[in-house]
Amino acid sequence: MVIINRTNSSPVNSSLECFLLDINLDFSQHLFIAHILTTILNSVTSFTAAAGNSVVIVAVWRTPSLHTPSNAFLCCLALSDLTVGLIAQPCFVIHKIGELLQDYSMYCTTRIMTESLGYITAGTSVLIMAGIAIERYLALYLHLRYTEIVTIKRILFTASVLWMVFILLASSRLWMADDGVFNSILIPVIFCSLVFTFLAYTRVLKYVRRHEKQIKATSAALCPVNHQLSRIMRYKKSTLTMVYIVGIFVFCYIPFLCVKIVHKVEGYTISVKIAYLYASTIVFCNSSLNPLVYCWRITDIRRAVKALCLRCLGKKNSVAPLALAEPRPRSCMSVSFDVTRRPSLSVACSQRKISGPSTSSRVDHNSIK
Repeated sequence: MVIINRTNSSPVNSSLECFLLDINLDFSQHLFIAHILTTILNSVTSFTAAAGNSVVIVAVWRTPSLHTPSNAFLCCLALSDLTVGLIAQPCFVIHKIGELLQDYSMYCTTRIMTESLGYITAGTSVLIMAGIAIERYLALYLHLRYTEIVTIKRILFTASVLWMVFILLASSRLWMADDGVFNSILIPVIFCSLVFTFLAYTRVLKYVRRHEKQIKATSAALCPVNHQLSRIMRYKKSTLTMVYIVGIFVFCYIPFLCVKIVHKVEGYTISVKIAYLYASTIVFCNSSLNPLVYCWRITDIRRAVKALCLRCLGKKNSVAPLALAEPRPRSCMSVSFDVTRRPSLSVACSQRKISGPSTSSRVDHNSIK
């Protein structure tokens, strides 16, 4: 509900109550410029976020070989960014237009939607990124049980639960008209998730580098072609991709968190409001950056996106199709990842034929520590 109490002295001396949101209707030249710039930027990045994330989701969905737990997490993250581009940013633009036109009903409604969706998507994104860190860790820890425990259905179910939890939290913020309970839950959850994500990736990369050094030290003497080293390098690249995504997320949210702290200390002044507009826009821009990172760092997704775009344009696809079940050559080296103890490297070269009737030799090597 919007309550307007306007005095006769000046049109800007107005008092608005929009639930529990702080309102500042004082206008200045710098604030007007900030309104125009952020409206234009959000209009543009709204389109790029919606288009980029929808293309990534459709490309993964239409390519069976990309139906993996890691890509399922990426699609959940892309869905959160898609919500920002389709709903949150258009609401932000309408909210700014309503403020400029002094349509306070439009202003209040769209601001509530923008802030609520912002909290929902930010919370789900943080926990999904924590889930990606857990998935990267379990890929090392569970060995062959990984495919049994980490499944796409379980990932999608977990993501659905996260969405419902944060929708209820954002709704309770409006029902109780109090930020206290909401912030007491949201802030610790986000902080703990980011700390856990950082620690998980630090440990994963530490073990990957250790195994990489061991394999490089032994591969030249044992086998001329080391497929296991290639697997580890792919795993390392995908893990670093997730680290980049988390880093960009934190980088985009730091200005917003700083503004929120100043807001609590100084109040909702014009300077704080201007900073809040720019910081919110930077947060929204994060949704447009993630699809670029996916296509830059993940070759299979880049090929699938390119193939989808060419198909939509009616052009012949010159990109080599991704195999549905690409057979892998027998590895001459298998690495045992066990993060609970000192990593060991088990090497077993495949059986090779030697000239002569029914003559073969098998090379077995003991575990190298």
